[in-house]
Amino acid sequence: MYESARQIKSTSISTHWPLLALTGVLLLAFYRLWVIQTGWIPVDLEEAYYLSWSDHLDWGYFSKPPMIAWLLSLFSQLFNESPLAIKSVSVVLHTTAACWVYMLAARLYNPIIAGWSALAFQLLPVVGLVSLFSTTDAPLMLFWVTTLWAFHHATENDQWRWWLLTGLFAGLGLLSKYTMGVLAVGLLSYLLLEGRYRLLFSARLWAGIGMALLVWSPNLYWLTQNDFITLSHTQHISGTNQALGGWSTLGEFIGGQIGVFGPVFFIAMLFWLWRPSIWHSSANRLLLLASLPLLVLISIQAYRFEANINWASPAYIGLTIVSVYWLHQHARKTLWLGIVLHASLISMMYHYHALADLFDVELRRSNDPYFKRLGWLELGEQLKAIRARYPNAALLSDDRKLLALMAYHSRNEHGRPTIRAWNPKGEWRHQYDLRQNVARYPQGEFIWLSEQPIGVDKTHSFNQCMPLQPLHIHIYHDLQRTLYVNWCQNFQGNKP
Repeated sequence: MYESARQIKSTSISTHWPLLALTGVLLLAFYRLWVIQTGWIPVDLEEAYYLSWSDHLDWGYFSKPPMIAWLLSLFSQLFNESPLAIKSVSVVLHTTAACWVYMLAARLYNPIIAGWSALAFQLLPVVGLVSLFSTTDAPLMLFWVTTLWAFHHATENDQWRWWLLTGLFAGLGLLSKYTMGVLAVGLLSYLLLEGRYRLLFSARLWAGIGMALLVWSPNLYWLTQNDFITLSHTQHISGTNQALGGWSTLGEFIGGQIGVFGPVFFIAMLFWLWRPSIWHSSANRLLLLASLPLLVLISIQAYRFEANINWASPAYIGLTIVSVYWLHQHARKTLWLGIVLHASLISMMYHYHALADLFDVELRRSNDPYFKRLGWLELGEQLKAIRARYPNAALLSDDRKLLALMAYHSRNEHGRPTIRAWNPKGEWRHQYDLRQNVARYPQGEFIWLSEQPIGVDKTHSFNQCMPLQPLHIHIYHDLQRTLYVNWCQNFQGNKP
C-alpha cells in the first residue's frame, strides 16, 4: 500500500512537473524585475550606449547589428527610459528563450526533461547575471534556440514552412550578433554526421538559407555603405591584445566557464562529454554539434589573443539540455544540487551589497565586482544642475563611456542631452565618431566632460571656453570618480 502511494505521488509530480517548472521560470523573471526595481544595479555602460543608438534607428551601427537598438527603442517608447524599462528587455528575452528551451527539449526528449531544462537554463549563472543588463546577448540567445527548434522540425518534416521559419530566426539572429553565423557550422556538421545528404540538395533548405540572407540583407547593405566598419571592429577587438594569448588566457577563459555554466553542470559535462554513449542519441548529437563549435572557436580565440567569458554563452543552451538529460538519467540528486546551488549563487549576486552589509564586510574596489557601475548615477545628478544652467548645450567628450553614461544619468524632463564626440584625429573609435562628430555640428554650446583636466591645447579650438566646477563622488576609500567640466561655444576646428 505504501509503495502504491509513493508511486501515485511520483506519477502526480511527473504529470505536473512541466507546469511547475515553467511557473518557476516565470517567477524567476518577476524576481529579476523586482531586483531591478528595488535594487541598486544602475543602467550599465553598454545599455546606455545602445540606448543612445536608438535615437537614430538604422540598419547597422559601429560595433553591432541593429537588433538591440530597435528593441531598446521599442521598450523605451512603450514604457519609458527608467532602469526597469531598459533592463526588462533582457529579462523578457531570456525568459522567452527559456520557454523555447522547454519546447526544444520537449520535442527532442519529453516534457519532464523539458521542464528541468527550462528551469536550469533560467538559473544558469550567466543567464542570471546578463538578464539584468540589456545587451546583444539577449536577442542572440533567443534566436539561437528558436533556430535550433525550427531546424529540428525542418529536418524531420522537410516542409517549406519549417525551413523558411529556420531562415527567419537565423536572419534575426544575424541582426542581433554575428556570432549567430557559427551555428550554421554546427547544423551542417549535424546533417553530414547523420548522413542527411539529400537535404543538402533540397530546394526547401536553400529557400531557408535565402530567407536568412534576405532578413539580414539590410544590415549587409548598410555594411557595404559604411566600409564594413562593424566587421572591421569585430576583427579588431578579437585581436587587440595580441601580447596576451597563450595558455594563461585560455586557462582564464576555461576557468570562467565554470562560473558561466555553474560548477555542478560544468564538472558533470566534463564527465559525460567523453562517454561514447552520449553520442548515440540523435537528439544529443544535434545539441552537442550546435554547441561545441562555438565553444571551440572562442577557446581558440582565447588562446591566440583573449576572450570574454560570456562570448560562448549560446553554446550552453544545448549543453544545458544534454546535461539535464544525462543527470536526470544517471544522477538526479546532482541535478537537484545544481539547481539549488545556481539559485543560491544568483541570489547572492543580486543581493551582494546587502549581504556585505549584513556580514559587516567593508566593500572596496578590489572586492566589489560591481565597482565599474557605481558612482555614475550620482555624477549624473550633479550634471543635471549644469544642464539646467545651459539647457541647449550638447555633451562633448572623447570618451564613449562618459558620453553614454552621463547622457543617460543626466536626463531630465526634456530627455537626454545631445551627444557630440571630440575626435581630433578623425578616427572611427565608436558610434559617436561615426555619426555625432563635433566637426559635423560645430555651432552651439557644449558641456565638455573629461576624467583629466582639459588643457588649453584643446579649449582653444572653440570660440569661447571656461572651466566649471568639477563633478566628484566618493564611493569607497579606494574608489572615487572626478569629472572635469568646461563650458565651450562654437567649435572652430582642430588646431595644432
